[in-house]
Amino acid sequence: MATRTSKTVLYTHTYPSPFGNLYIAVRRDGTVLRIAFSDRDDWGQDYVAEENKYACGEVEYQLEEYFAGRLRRFTLQLEPAGTEFQRLVWQRLRKINYGDVVTYGEIARKIGKKEAARTVGNAVAANPISIVIPCHRVLPASGRLGKYAVESLNGSGTETKRSLLALEGAI
Repeated sequence: MATRTSKTVLYTHTYPSPFGNLYIAVRRDGTVLRIAFSDRDDWGQDYVAEENKYACGEVEYQLEEYFAGRLRRFTLQLEPAGTEFQRLVWQRLRKINYGDVVTYGEIARKIGKKEAARTVGNAVAANPISIVIPCHRVLPASGRLGKYAVESLNGSGTETKRSLLALEGAI
């Protein structure tokens, strides 16, 4: 007799942000798994994704408030998939205040890995929950914008990063 395995249902929704479509994925309880500018679907065999705007409603509402300049700190439950080191970096990113910027080296020092700026940069680039985990607030030591590891509608991650920082009054 074959055993029956159940798949975890994820709810997805495409939100049309001012910077291009954001692809949202949440669990049944509303925990955010992904907010990304790309719609890759790599959940694996144990998951099934269902389009459900209403399940993603709180995420969409908070994004709307952020883009309107009325929200400075997200209050969403997050569960980004990544390594222990990546999750440590992402947790630290959530402590960067609205309108502030820091360097990769500063993040490395704050997490006790002062020589790991490049590794921090890789973790920042792998962030699966854009905007809410504010990877756009991290700059190279040169003070320039650097790259933003997202693909947005305008095709330029750097322009998206510039726009997000301008929205927050950081530049």
